[in-house]
Amino acid sequence: MSRDRRPRPAVLVCAAVLALAAVCGAQDDGPPVRLDLPTTGPQFSLGGWLTQALVGEAVTASWPKAEEGPALEEPAAAIVTWSNPERDGLEIEQLRAHVRSGRGLVYVVGAGEAHIQRARSLLGPLDVNVQEADGGSGYASWEEHPLTEGAEAIGAVTPGVTISGVGGSPLAEVGGRAIAMAFDWGPLGRAVIVDESMVFDQLHQDSPRPAVRDVLIDAVLWAARAGEGAAAETPAGPVPARLEGPIWGDLPEPGPVGAPARMGALLDVPEEGDGWPQIRDRLLRELERADLEVDEPRVQEGEPVITEEQLARAGMLVVGSGRESVEFAEPLAVERFFAAGGRLLFIGHAQARSQRRMIGFNDLLTGLPIATTLNRPGGGVALAPHAITAGLGLEEELRVPGGMQIWAPLTDTLVTVDGRPAASAWQSGEGRIVVIDGELLRPRDDERRAPEPMRMLLRRAIQWLLGEI
Repeated sequence: MSRDRRPRPAVLVCAAVLALAAVCGAQDDGPPVRLDLPTTGPQFSLGGWLTQALVGEAVTASWPKAEEGPALEEPAAAIVTWSNPERDGLEIEQLRAHVRSGRGLVYVVGAGEAHIQRARSLLGPLDVNVQEADGGSGYASWEEHPLTEGAEAIGAVTPGVTISGVGGSPLAEVGGRAIAMAFDWGPLGRAVIVDESMVFDQLHQDSPRPAVRDVLIDAVLWAARAGEGAAAETPAGPVPARLEGPIWGDLPEPGPVGAPARMGALLDVPEEGDGWPQIRDRLLRELERADLEVDEPRVQEGEPVITEEQLARAGMLVVGSGRESVEFAEPLAVERFFAAGGRLLFIGHAQARSQRRMIGFNDLLTGLPIATTLNRPGGGVALAPHAITAGLGLEEELRVPGGMQIWAPLTDTLVTVDGRPAASAWQSGEGRIVVIDGELLRPRDDERRAPEPMRMLLRRAIQWLLGEI
């Protein structure tokens, strides 16, 4: 792609969206693109933003539902739509016929079983498989493709589906599974299929997350040229280097840090289920041993547990995976706390039946280059070199069941299980964070407490966070 990449304005108000939609619909400088999107919820945010973003591009965009006017008289070269549980069988057949007639489609798969079923109804006959994801989060990375050339790093996502199919080229993957794919079937049309988690995140609700904006625009233009026979070949010339993590700039080598400004720990850790009583008991003992004053806020349902005001009175934030959702401002408060030199201890653990507890845990990590999933298999424990693990040893083979895996390209691994990161540490400026798989801290079946090396790992992690080692 040779098109200049530039910032795209976000949707501000509904009136502005409709006004720009009318302007865009009046253009006559390219193939027609129709937005088949509702005017409520995230679909409206996507449609409003895309209407603005396509102004000046080589297409004529129309959004009939937003414009409250008639659809384009000529068939659209491409349709942008979202899985819609209310779409009936006839509409699905018409949409599929649109693609098979050699035209283009940009299709977002929404969250939930009803959306997945509608996506399968449409895409299955096109040899595209949409599979419900396992509920875990991961670090999404772009795959090499002309549509993703020069795209910024995506960050952590919690996929709703994974996508595969004949003739597909992955655009983005999490844990080796595609969550966005491009399909070029030649005379049978083109499609770009994207999981909803790619489009919006906790901090971007009115417009797509910045990393995917240009890719979405290029996807629409690419789909609209389906009838021109333009093959999706890799452009000539060198391929730009790709970052597998966020663009954090040139990070200095971690250096020593002093104690936090306040010797208090804000605690957000579950009290029951999934072995948390044992983990919590060990954690509280180690926090007390470190002379940290523990503050555990009790709030009403719907109120944030973690706020900037509470963090202003703490030097350390301790989080356990116990909440399915967090309030909008909480991840931002965590990010700012860390950037200001705060210390973070995140312990993640859940069983298969309660894996939704991990959603809020990952949401709180949104502002950091870290994500976790529950796809780690069981296996042998190994220690990696680090100030935290210095002096620790495994006198005998230690094996633990499956649990949490950490996806964090910039962090230092502390512990691996079956070769996969199960505990990691990271420092940026004065801020420090340690993330530990709670499975490491649980007692084994034949013992009353966790293995000694893992208890010492927790103790030394707290010491490192406090700047003592």
